[in-house]
Amino acid sequence: MSSIKDMLERAVELAVKKGASFAEVRYENVYSTSITIRNGAVEASASSVVKGLGVRTLVNGSWGYATIERIDWPLIEKAVENAYKMARASANLRRRRASLAEVEIVKDKVSSKVKIDPSGVPIEEKIDLFLRADKEARKYDERIKDSNVVYADSVVQKFYMNSEGTDISMKIHRVRYGIRITAREGNVISPAYEAVGGTKGYEIVHEKDPIELAIKVSKRAVDLLHAEVPKGGLTTAVLDNNILALIVHEAFGHTAEADLVLSGTILTNKVGKKVASDLVTIIDSPGPEGAYGWTPYDDEGVKGRDVTIVKNGVLLEYMQSRETAALMNAKPTGNARAQNYAYPPLVRMRNTYMAPGDWEPNEIIEDTKEGIYLKGGIGGQADANGEFMFSVQEAWYIRNGSLEKPFRGVTISGNAIEVLKSVDAVGKDLKLGFPGICGKFQSVPVDGGGPHIRCKIIVGGRR
Repeated sequence: MSSIKDMLERAVELAVKKGASFAEVRYENVYSTSITIRNGAVEASASSVVKGLGVRTLVNGSWGYATIERIDWPLIEKAVENAYKMARASANLRRRRASLAEVEIVKDKVSSKVKIDPSGVPIEEKIDLFLRADKEARKYDERIKDSNVVYADSVVQKFYMNSEGTDISMKIHRVRYGIRITAREGNVISPAYEAVGGTKGYEIVHEKDPIELAIKVSKRAVDLLHAEVPKGGLTTAVLDNNILALIVHEAFGHTAEADLVLSGTILTNKVGKKVASDLVTIIDSPGPEGAYGWTPYDDEGVKGRDVTIVKNGVLLEYMQSRETAALMNAKPTGNARAQNYAYPPLVRMRNTYMAPGDWEPNEIIEDTKEGIYLKGGIGGQADANGEFMFSVQEAWYIRNGSLEKPFRGVTISGNAIEVLKSVDAVGKDLKLGFPGICGKFQSVPVDGGGPHIRCKIIVGGRR
């Protein structure tokens, strides 16, 4: 590793010598395992080691980027040359010159805390565990018609250096698994899903047993087969932590990423303005440690900090890279993230959540005369205007403060700003731990959450 770091340092020096005003080099060595099980059969399983290096140079306000997969000095030298030439060649074509906001020079080594290194667990052991989880899920009831269990882990060694003197080494372990079950009776189909993940080791499967979770997911799918479809329309709704996490990330969070803000979103030019209820505070954080989107330093070597996007309903700031921060006269936030060494960084969320309030979750339901309780998201879509539509796993009709009957086939839609402005109760029960892979042009691990809240939302169902 010391020889690799020596070559990275030489690469940065070479780029500056050629004429780059700024240069950075990212090296990654990734060991990963993935398993996909469908209806009792292993559809795919793989272990892989991927190594590579990316060089980014800034020349006359223009970026150049080059990557290599085999690490030796002649190839690194060629990558530096290519990155420099691309930047120089494209400089005259840029409408807006790139510049970088100043940041602290950092020299640091960090590592995620693990009890069981996933790379040391035989893949046969992993397959056996998740085959048993799949089997128990299907055994739960004969109406279980489809089961899908997906497991993935990775151990990533990252080195980052730039021409300003920043030098960071990181070792990050991640483990994630998801269980999707579909029950069917007649023409009624009922899906259910749960995912578990974190920046942790293989101990996560002991902390949250996949077999117990598989049975829980199967039970939910079966229990909802005989539920009614709700009446559609704008209604009072109590959202659980999972649904709130989905809205905060997909429908609101992306509209606060500075690169998209510059292109135009519902939050463009809204800093200092009211965008939510007084009860709403939304934060994107590099932590806490163990969260699936844990990002102590981003892929520009910037130390992550909490970004209070909204405080008491007022938009305070956006998530930034060094380039967007320079354009917007703001401070970098540590949100520049790349899928891996082969991609230049973009502004991305990390762990995004709504801060807790002062209601007990059961008090919110007890205080609701009529409405709907929504639990667990299962996919959907959102756009730059904050418009969204998501499917809900489980819903309950609230009448006089009690959960009276379940609903199935529920969708929710609306505008994130309007929904957040309607919030009139926020729970104490802040919960993170809804791991996902965000696909904004590149795939990166993220997490999120929040407490229970009450709001107005459009529910899809019968008319």
